[in-house]
Amino acid sequence: MRKNKLILSVLLLLSQAALNIIIAQVRPVSGDTIRGVIYESAGPMIMTNVTERDSVDRILAHCITDMKGQFSFCLVNPGDRIRVDYIGYESFDTIIDRHYYEILMKEQDDLPVVEMTTDPGHEYKGIPIPLREAAKSVDTIDMSKFEHFM
Repeated sequence: MRKNKLILSVLLLLSQAALNIIIAQVRPVSGDTIRGVIYESAGPMIMTNVTERDSVDRILAHCITDMKGQFSFCLVNPGDRIRVDYIGYESFDTIIDRHYYEILMKEQDDLPVVEMTTDPGHEYKGIPIPLREAAKSVDTIDMSKFEHFM
């Protein structure tokens, strides 16, 4: 009876150790590649911003999705957050706790109204062109330098 309890205790300890090793391997560490796909109801989302952000919201890693909505970046700090942004959609933000993400973006219900006005009292003067450059005309340029491009 004592021998069975001892064997059972050893097996329990070994299974706990194996489980801890598996869990440790599942959590991402610095240098691991974080991958995933971003999509909406109509399909994959291209050119979507994906960032790794620290506790004070600094961007540590950045990438954009490809034609299939896929992204990947190298993790800087475990425990940081992944944030996904696309205009017209709600931002996705969560702690990075795995290596692969499939994220369904939701459209924003209320988009902010943007008003564009002009200030008639303001005159744009632009960047001044030096007189020596303004005095040159197209016919004074030596086109022989550009013959190999034509």
